[in-house]
Parts: sequence; structure tokens; C-alpha cells
Amino acid sequence: MSAPTAATRDAVYRRDERRCAACGVMVLTFQHRRAVGMGGSKNVPSPVDGLSLCAVCNAGCEGDMQAKALRFGWKVRRWVTHPERVPVFYPLEMSWFRLEGITRVRISRALAMEMGCSVYGAEWLLWHEAIA
Repeated sequence: MSAPTAATRDAVYRRDERRCAACGVMVLTFQHRRAVGMGGSKNVPSPVDGLSLCAVCNAGCEGDMQAKALRFGWKVRRWVTHPERVPVFYPLEMSWFRLEGITRVRISRALAMEMGCSVYGAEWLLWHEAIA
């Protein structure tokens, strides 16, 4: 994916209340939820492709936090064509959300499980088994 437009980046930061979705720090980077990969893509990311993360959490999503990032929807698998179908967990609010462009809609844990399973199937269940 190419870089987000300035308007998309700002909309994502506003949607996420200008703080890291993972830890709450207020110095942000734009996290691509879907892997950009070598050479990028010609597709300009939309707000549901992005998340506000600090530099430490952003780097962690690509490294030692990758399993947690997938479990909480901060990252989505490259093959996911509709990232808006993957719910996002915001730990500071202890809540799951569905991303609708520049809006987040609080959802129940049950709905988050249903959404995650519809995308990932048994893999989603395995990710969440340990924290149930």
C-alpha cells in the first residue's frame, strides 16, 4: 500500500482520539493494519486500513507483539480484503470496536468474536482461547 493521504492520517488519529490504540501514548504513527510488503502497493489506504499507534507499538506489531496485534485487530492478515470486518480491541477502554471509516462503533465481545470468526475461522478462536 502506498502512504495514506494527510486527510486519511488525520481522520484516523481523530477517530482514535489522538492516542495509541495499544498503550495510550499521544505521540503517533500511522499503523497499516494490512501488511504493506516489499515495494508497497498502488492502493491508497482508507481509514479502516489504518490505526493510530505509537512508534514502539507500531514496531512491536511487526515484531514481538505480532500475535497480540493479530488477536486484537491492530494487524490483519495480508489476504484479508475487507479489514473493516476485523474488530479492533482498545485496551484502555477495555472494549471492542468495529471500524466504519472514520468512526468506531463499540461492540460486544460476542459480536467481536462473531466478526473475527467470520474472517479467520478456527484461527481466531485459537488466538482468543488463552484469554477467554
